[in-house]
Amino acid sequence: MNDSASEEDRRIVQEIAGRFGPAAFMRRAKLVETTWTQLLERGNHARLECLAMVRLRLGQLHALAGVWETLHPWLPEDADRAMLIRLHDELQPRLRMALQPSTSGRVLRAALRELVEAMEIFNARWQKWLAEVDLTALNKVRDDYNRYYLLEKECALGSALVARRDFKPLARITRGDVEAQLPLLKLPRIGG
Repeated sequence: MNDSASEEDRRIVQEIAGRFGPAAFMRRAKLVETTWTQLLERGNHARLECLAMVRLRLGQLHALAGVWETLHPWLPEDADRAMLIRLHDELQPRLRMALQPSTSGRVLRAALRELVEAMEIFNARWQKWLAEVDLTALNKVRDDYNRYYLLEKECALGSALVARRDFKPLARITRGDVEAQLPLLKLPRIGG
């Protein structure tokens, strides 16, 4: 494909959009994107609600530890501490009451266990949400895209060859795709 043909394609699409609004194939592509984005936004909102207790327990643990390295006796794996640091950065917990750092192993271990318990509860709730999420409408939009996009683009551009250029059919969305974007929490391994 040469640049002049590609430029001509863009000019034709822009001319059609300028005269009549976006062509049907463009609206269809936008609908696919919007539908997926809306599902992820709803999921992210639900996920953040389910993470409320994890956020609280994580904030308490961090406040009691003072610094993450304090947890080394109970979280000997660097990867587990790094995972909690990333989760803390993501959730940005804010405690209503300040907690003083503790040097008590019993207090720190108990706080760590409470966090892991909250994470387990979140994972159970989140698995339930993922199992119940309805992907029917989203996959209908994707199926319609695969069925009609090329035809609509060909009608708009007047060329089957141009319409097929760079077209890739969309796969159906699975719960695994949603979980990849809105994952379960990996649980740290408590030692000591």
